[in-house]
Amino acid sequence: ETTEDQNSLLGTRHLGFPPHSLILHDIIPMSLTSDWTSWPESFTSLNYQVGDLIEIQQDDHTTWALYIGHAQMVYTEPSPDQQSTNQSTASSANQNPTPSPGGENDVTNQNVAHSADSSAAANEWECNIQYQVKKDLLQKVIGRYTVRINNMYDNTRKAFPVPKIVERAEFHVGDIVTDRKEAIANLRYERQTRVWHL
Repeated sequence: ETTEDQNSLLGTRHLGFPPHSLILHDIIPMSLTSDWTSWPESFTSLNYQVGDLIEIQQDDHTTWALYIGHAQMVYTEPSPDQQSTNQSTASSANQNPTPSPGGENDVTNQNVAHSADSSAAANEWECNIQYQVKKDLLQKVIGRYTVRINNMYDNTRKAFPVPKIVERAEFHVGDIVTDRKEAIANLRYERQTRVWHL
């Protein structure tokens, strides 16, 4: 099979390892990154492989998912408890400040102070947010967002064999995590080990 034939199988995916890794894709996950793709091509054009990390651009932030086959993803979203806390915080932040007898200037100053307090509370909430690892259909997880396959650490970290990746992903569904990117990446990769140079 020629290199051109192999590239045609990949579509817009770019090899990070030699082409012979294609033969072992059911044992060793391939080191690939795709171009950014929007709906509906994200369903029809991307050549998802089991164990791929999927980067999802959602409005003003990026989130991550892991493809485990059978059109299913493992991903994270704010935990139920966190969603309740977020709603309470938003409700509190939207309350109007009570006017003081000092006139319009005092009301303006109160609005500025209230806005600053709300921003500080929002920033503190984002730092302490908790996410739950979940599993759902690929189509539901990526929706109409722009996505790409991004096995970002393949040059620096060792990936587990594909069956192990799926096993780990299934095992960790339901976990509560604080770093959604690393939580998903750690399903694919072995943990980094520090190398000491003497």
